[in-house]
Amino acid sequence: MTLSKKTYNHLYIFFLVLIIVFSEFSTNLAKANNFVINNIEIEEKYDLNFDKAKVVDKAFKKAFEILISKILQSENKSISRSINLSQIKSFVESFSLRDEKFIDNNYQAKINVDFNKKDLINYFNSKGIITSSINPIDVMILPIMIDLKNNQIFSYSDNPIFLNWNLNKKKTHQINYVLPNEDIEDFSIIRKNISDIENYNFNEIFNKYNIKNRILLVSLKQYNLLKVFSKLNLESNEMYINKNFKNFNLRNLDQINEIILDLKNDYENKWKSLNEINTSIVLPIRLSVDANNFLLSNNLEDYLNEVDLISNYKIENLNSKQIIYKIIFNSTPDKFLKIMENAKFKIDTSKDVWKLQ
Repeated sequence: MTLSKKTYNHLYIFFLVLIIVFSEFSTNLAKANNFVINNIEIEEKYDLNFDKAKVVDKAFKKAFEILISKILQSENKSISRSINLSQIKSFVESFSLRDEKFIDNNYQAKINVDFNKKDLINYFNSKGIITSSINPIDVMILPIMIDLKNNQIFSYSDNPIFLNWNLNKKKTHQINYVLPNEDIEDFSIIRKNISDIENYNFNEIFNKYNIKNRILLVSLKQYNLLKVFSKLNLESNEMYINKNFKNFNLRNLDQINEIILDLKNDYENKWKSLNEINTSIVLPIRLSVDANNFLLSNNLEDYLNEVDLISNYKIENLNSKQIIYKIIFNSTPDKFLKIMENAKFKIDTSKDVWKLQ
């Protein structure tokens, strides 16, 4: 059978596009299997003893410590002390150096490190430790401080927790905090509800900022004791934390920063608990996409690569009408639909094979 030149060209273009799609898919899938730590700054004196390999090894250690802080609860982070450099390097899938320069006899660079996700999860599981996904989030926090002795509500400009909250940001933290603006109306709302402050939701204040994730932080000062109540609403999950800090001094900046770091670590742990990668849950999801909507399928793959709760995905079937993806998800169907909804993907679940609309 002889093919016309026009038909031949159409087939050639079809298979060429197919090769490109699968090539990009393979690259994206490789990225999905990694924990990525970017922009680690390294600096070393450039002299006769300079050894670039040793500098890179130091960078691996630094990147690994940051990764541990991101994916493990605070109580489990000490395990990093028992992991030597050789083990750390065994988890490194790839790395890249950039912005290399020599300034005043110093070598400076930035490094991006990809750690093998599966190997790390399996390693920590063998130690009885569950890892969490890396999932940055914006959170509106409303810090209220009250002096119980004087029945006084501190203004934001007099509240040391408010003033210092965002001064020391940690690379290891996933929560990005948004603080309210000074507003007379806000203080009127707070004063009005002071008798029931731990139960009131303060939606009038929160809703002005159009951020759905929020934390109400109430600090009650009584002499040298500070009682702190936190009500967290993260991705529609409500959680509570109560803490007491003794010998509290409003003017002790070091103590204020310690309290802030302590609270931030608690909030990080709560967020990690909502993003645990439970490999004992293996949920296969089949999701179809219109084969002619290349942009949608490409956006889907880009997003699947970012979700740590997805341990694997592949194209299970491909024809002229649809692409069917098989996705292995380490959590519940509701959790999958929630994270997809947050990413603005609409999914029809009325059939066995869900459809991306």
